[in-house]
Amino acid sequence: MNPWSSRRYFRVTPLRALCAFLVISALFWYNLGRESLPPPPCSVPEEFTERLHELVYRVHLVLAKLGIVNFLCFGALWGQVRIGRALPWARKIELCMVDTMRDDVLITKAFRDAGLSATYMYTSGLYRVQEHEVGEASARVEIIVFEQDTVTQMMRRVGWTRRVLPPDCELSPSLQCFPPQLVIPPLPAKQFGGRLIPVPREGIELQKYHYPNNWWLEIKPTDCIELNQLAT
Repeated sequence: MNPWSSRRYFRVTPLRALCAFLVISALFWYNLGRESLPPPPCSVPEEFTERLHELVYRVHLVLAKLGIVNFLCFGALWGQVRIGRALPWARKIELCMVDTMRDDVLITKAFRDAGLSATYMYTSGLYRVQEHEVGEASARVEIIVFEQDTVTQMMRRVGWTRRVLPPDCELSPSLQCFPPQLVIPPLPAKQFGGRLIPVPREGIELQKYHYPNNWWLEIKPTDCIELNQLAT
């Protein structure tokens, strides 16, 4: 092969230089625009929080009608324990359910019949439920699906990404295991934004499994700005 032919092939031409300049300029202005965007406020509007409360109650009623055990968990459970409602910065509500039906088509249809939009995320093993408006900025409830493992007898998360993991809660922390006695029905119901929603048994015991390294701390978001800082 002639070495001069490869040099001619890779030589810098005015057109290639112009294309490279345009790409670099576009990346520069894109990153500059991202850096100039202010962080979102830590507290969401009260109207939005009320929509979350109403939505999670409707979701709970649909699951209860199907006979599915469901309860507040993760950040939503922290909100209930600390202030009896969603945390001020919450943009979604987490509800956990114990999957005994294994029929996502039936569950999705039940939400649709109740006037809600539900999508099952097979990879992560959760339902995303919203009102008819769909988008990241709209109120939503995420239903994290758990099942009882036949080997460990612990409750574990489902989803394709977790099916390949060994049934070992210590070696596979993403299974987010917890003992089944914490969710034996009937579950206690506690006030959550003016509505009674089921919660796990034994108070915050579930959080010790889902937040093993910091369950005793009150952690606030760091990627936002307080409203009083926005006013200054």
